[in-house]
Amino acid sequence: MKAFRYLGARKAELVEIPQPTIHEGEALARVLGCGICATDVKTFLRGHPLIPPGTVLGHELVGEIVESRAEGVQPGMRVMIAPYLGCGQCALCRRGRYSLCERLFEAATEPGGFCEFVRIPPRIVAGGLHALPPTLDTNTATLAEPLACCYHGLDVVGLRPGESVLIIGDGPMGLLQTVAAREMGASRIIVAGKTPERLAWAAARADAVIDVARLDLRETALALNAGRGYERVMLSVAAPDLVEVGLALTARGGGLNVFAGLPRDARLSVDPFKIHYDEVSLVGTFGFGGPDFARAARALSAGALDLRGFITKTVGLDGIEAAFAESAAYQGIKTVVNLA
Repeated sequence: MKAFRYLGARKAELVEIPQPTIHEGEALARVLGCGICATDVKTFLRGHPLIPPGTVLGHELVGEIVESRAEGVQPGMRVMIAPYLGCGQCALCRRGRYSLCERLFEAATEPGGFCEFVRIPPRIVAGGLHALPPTLDTNTATLAEPLACCYHGLDVVGLRPGESVLIIGDGPMGLLQTVAAREMGASRIIVAGKTPERLAWAAARADAVIDVARLDLRETALALNAGRGYERVMLSVAAPDLVEVGLALTARGGGLNVFAGLPRDARLSVDPFKIHYDEVSLVGTFGFGGPDFARAARALSAGALDLRGFITKTVGLDGIEAAFAESAAYQGIKTVVNLA
């Protein structure tokens, strides 16, 4: 089968690799679509400490079951596929911290989604497959995984109905947080970024946007909220210097989520006085848990989110490398690799 294989920083190849074989309790899916994530782009451009060369990238996938050795999973089913899933048994899973599972990647699709077929292990078969209704198209369904990460991040930072949210960053994840926060009942949503196309998309769904290429983030954010901080702040751009700004814009009793992955050697300057006396929570989130993925699948299936115009381009396996370059240049919003 054809696969797009990562070979190291700025190196990849489109190759033929063996089609996976399945065992008892597993299923084989033909990949219909797989979204391109910022992690895929960053890995290709400069490498990743957790992703070795030779890996088939792609983890935002939708597929059609073509073979099954698992009860209740039949060929012909179109499904949103969780790329990994917590074990549910370790100490962290028992606390509900599924994204931090001690055996998280022991159950993952094999290989990644930038190929024609993937093997789905028993843990994901049992808890990470969600059927597409006839009304949900394949491309939109690929958003289940990134949307699950957004629900997880908003949940951990403590968003409750009626609260205000400031989202710093207008990349695909920041924009998905916008519609997720709205669906979760946020009363006021402000999105800050610098890309005209993405800010226009956000403006149709948020209460206001801040073009940081023209306006001061801190001053404008406060002015848009009657001089007050925001109950929940999502830092969705990999900029360590903005942690201090985000904290300053967090309301008393509120929370800041360092959602974007920062460099391992980054060091932060924060105001401990504010954290202590304003009782502000500073958290980070990584990935998602099974309940987050299920929530995202339900929201997409119900058409609960306004995602019109979010997917701006589709490519084949042979167009992935060019799509990486476009994403790195902030062109478009979201690209999906379409194999249907």
